Amino acid sequence: MIVIPAIDIMDGRCVRLLRGDFGQRKSYGATPLAQAKAIEEAGITHLHLVDLDGAKQGTPKNLHVLEQIAGNTSLVIDFGGGIRNIDDAAAALNAGASRVNIGTFLFSGADVPARCTEHFGRDKLIAAIDINNGKVAVHGWQTQTNVTAHEAISSLFLVGWDLISVTDISRDGTMQGPDPGFYTPLVEAFPEVRFIGGGGVATVSHLLQLKECGLYAAITGKAIFEGTITLENINKISHK
Repeated sequence: MIVIPAIDIMDGRCVRLLRGDFGQRKSYGATPLAQAKAIEEAGITHLHLVDLDGAKQGTPKNLHVLEQIAGNTSLVIDFGGGIRNIDDAAAALNAGASRVNIGTFLFSGADVPARCTEHFGRDKLIAAIDINNGKVAVHGWQTQTNVTAHEAISSLFLVGWDLISVTDISRDGTMQGPDPGFYTPLVEAFPEVRFIGGGGVATVSHLLQLKECGLYAAITGKAIFEGTITLENINKISHK
């Protein structure tokens, strides 16, 4: 399992939200670039970069930060937040992202998932499925749909998506630990999908629980800033 540190950006700062609530955010002192450099210096190869301003406003707002990190590190960056059309995804890739996380846009039309894979190829894409109370949430987690995780994953896999990030919003930012029962049924139901998990990770044991679920990768953000998981811990657990 690859362990991917996360940097969430809002107003140019590294922040973390509680359960996706923009009104409950905590800012941290390191700049996004400084944090990214620290991640690289620890021997870690991947970064999950989230544009929270973009997620809230519906269009990427921090591509300049992506460019800065991509231009000053060799990290494999997956970028998300506010990508609501093909042009937004292309702009993120051109700014230095190795892959783009697409969430809300995927649920904007029945033909969108296939259009994305046809345009970019599946290796450049991560489907970002955010789950709240068993259903997909969109628009920066602010809007609930009636689509279940299984329904979303099934339809995406049929048109070529095999790298899928599933976030348990109820756990995100809480540091109370992940729910293995949330991920195990998905991994068992879709053995050919590479799942990325996260939400609530606070300790090394939480990461090991996710590894036991059979995930391809796990994301952790707040625990790093709070110091309960070190970058050295991540480097030891993660395979390259």
